[in-house]
Amino acid sequence: MQEKYYSLLRRISFWLFSLAFVILTPVIVYYSLGYKFDIKSKKFLKTGALSIKTFPRAITVYLDGRKIDELTPSTIRELMPRKYDLVLEKEGFYSYRMEIEIRPSLVNNVDVFLIPKIRGIEKIKFNFNIYKFFVIKQIFTEKILVFTDRGIYFLDPYWEGAKKISKQVFTEALANSIQGVIENNNKLIFWNSKNVWIVDASNGKTLDANIASLFYTAERNIKDVFLGLKDRYVIVNDGLKVIVLDMDNLGVSFEIYTLNNANSKIFYDTRSETLYIRDKLPQTDTFSLFKIEIMPLIGERLSDERRKD
Repeated sequence: MQEKYYSLLRRISFWLFSLAFVILTPVIVYYSLGYKFDIKSKKFLKTGALSIKTFPRAITVYLDGRKIDELTPSTIRELMPRKYDLVLEKEGFYSYRMEIEIRPSLVNNVDVFLIPKIRGIEKIKFNFNIYKFFVIKQIFTEKILVFTDRGIYFLDPYWEGAKKISKQVFTEALANSIQGVIENNNKLIFWNSKNVWIVDASNGKTLDANIASLFYTAERNIKDVFLGLKDRYVIVNDGLKVIVLDMDNLGVSFEIYTLNNANSKIFYDTRSETLYIRDKLPQTDTFSLFKIEIMPLIGERLSDERRKD
């Protein structure tokens, strides 16, 4: 009787182990190939991975609200293919939240630069009413030009001093209409949609003489302004034509190109002294690109003049 009992038990054990082998083997194979069972779809799905790099390092990672044990840089593997809510946190930095999508057999690479929390705000040491400001970049530093209720000033990079450029005070509305500023050889050129002004801020001038001179008034709206021709001239797209203005002799101007469309754009490459123009072809709806090489053109004209002499 006992032998029959053990024999039956062995048979049952054999079939149980066989059944477990049949069931578990595919599961083990699937897992080894990077598949996991998805409860929602009730299917085995190919997993993906998430690689996270951050600056600074050692950032805490939360994925769908679950804290990941490993700090950045880290790689999270065997993620089901779907969208996740990723949160990166570190003391002293703003939290970074984004939605990421994991795709089968792929690694989603995330590279994040965290911003430190603002701890202090510095105010300039002068009680100006500032209407408008511009940051003028230079080779090794930058200047901040401010239009104020007391005139036009340059602030030094450390905000310790202010150099008065002109005593002239623009109204707040006029100052806020200014679209851009160019500094060149102690001359300041700034403009709005209608006018171009120039201020000579050289050391030989007194502040009383440093008044913004009206350099040019456009018939339409000024679109683009560039320095050109060895930084002596100002090139203006006024919506109708391309005008060249002489900074050393106010009132002298040349029209070098007539535009066919008010939406035309220009760009001046100071290195090659070449003017590029995006303009509409006459009697068509097609825009094309043109270029005018200014210096060779000037050289040809000078040669012609010498021949005539």
